[in-house]
This record gives sequence, structure tokens and C-alpha cells, in this order.
Amino acid sequence: MDIALIANIYLVSAGILALLILFMTFESGYLKLLAALAVLLFATPLLISLLGNSLGWFDVYTIEIVTLRQGALSMFIAASYGLMSGVILNSIKKSLIHQFRSKKAAAEE
Repeated sequence: MDIALIANIYLVSAGILALLILFMTFESGYLKLLAALAVLLFATPLLISLLGNSLGWFDVYTIEIVTLRQGALSMFIAASYGLMSGVILNSIKKSLIHQFRSKKAAAEE
């Protein structure tokens, strides 16, 4: 398969994950936990590639992983992209809802 096609498949699945997280309702504490898990999911493949490259286990560069062009590690990065963007979109949604409700309550008083 073409590498660009695989990267596009990863990005589409990350977008679907982001939309699923956007349409769910979470508490703020759980969103913070999801954000921490997304950062951990993003950093782990990068650390594996740095360690594997420096010890000579395999020849993988971090830029290939971040641009979704290198195997299974890119799959985890794509999942973290979807998780991070979903958490950001969900927190924006929560803040907009909170602002509209507070304006509505202020207008009723």
C-alpha cells in the first residue's frame, strides 16, 4: 500500500475518534484524565523510537512516526491525535455551553 494512503486512513480514524469524544458528555475531571492519557499515548511511541534508534534495535526516526509514515508506532500517534483533538473539542463545547447558560440565567434575572 502507498504510505500516503495509510497515513490518510490513520487521520480518518483519528477524526472519527475525535468526533466520538466530542459528542459524548464527560465531567471535567475525566477530561483531564483523558488529556493526560493522550499525552502519555503520544510520548510513549516517541520514547520507544528514540530508545530503539539509539540502541540500534531498529532504524526508526521520530519524524516518520509523527507524520504517520512508520508502522505500528504511527497507529498509536494517530490515536493520540484523535484523543487530544476530541478532548480539546469537548472542553470547548463545555465552555460554550457554560457561557450560554450563564448568559441565559443573567438575562432571566
